[in-house]
Amino acid sequence: MGASSGGSIYGDAEARRRRTLDAAAALLDEGGYSALTIRSVAKRAGTSTGLIYQYFSDKQDIFMALLDENIVESTRAVAALPRDRGLIALIAAIIDESARRWGRVGRMSQIWRDAEGAADTERQSLREVHHSGAQYDAAVLAAVTEAAAHEGRVLRDDAAVLPFLLSGMQGVAASIVQDWASHLDRDEFAQFSAAALARAITAPESSEPGSAAIDSAATRAAASRD
Repeated sequence: MGASSGGSIYGDAEARRRRTLDAAAALLDEGGYSALTIRSVAKRAGTSTGLIYQYFSDKQDIFMALLDENIVESTRAVAALPRDRGLIALIAAIIDESARRWGRVGRMSQIWRDAEGAADTERQSLREVHHSGAQYDAAVLAAVTEAAAHEGRVLRDDAAVLPFLLSGMQGVAASIVQDWASHLDRDEFAQFSAAALARAITAPESSEPGSAAIDSAATRAAASRD
């Protein structure tokens, strides 16, 4: 078969790379980071280890490519969220999106760090992850700023606002995925958390809506336990 048959997985470089990443993602789903080896990826992808090495230097590069993809997709998702439904609704939507994506790659990040130690900062794949992460952070900041402004609210003038918000949302997403609050309704928990975060990151004179939402969410959560 000639080179013109670009539809072949062996004749299309991007398709081969995609197949490799899909195989790696399936292995992560099934066995976690320890299941991810060049040999296992090649076997799952139906190709050779030599072909895998044409695109990735080792399994760390494969993992970081998957992580980068998730960050890029999350950035697009955040950018597409409506701002006119309010700050709490926006934060709750980001938490939901984070929980959806956390299951595959996010929860493996700590395992990867523990297993591999400090990554080589000269790695191109790591630089790409850092770049994509900065774009995600900027997208979140723009989204919450616009959603708050739509309600006549402003964010606190403090450098800690964004790191606090990001860590808070990621923590809630992890709790949902790991089912650490199984006695609570998932949506109620996300709404309560979103309201608390909204109140924390907005200037005091503009945070009353978040306070009211927290009280309302707390009341509903208490009622659900009765």
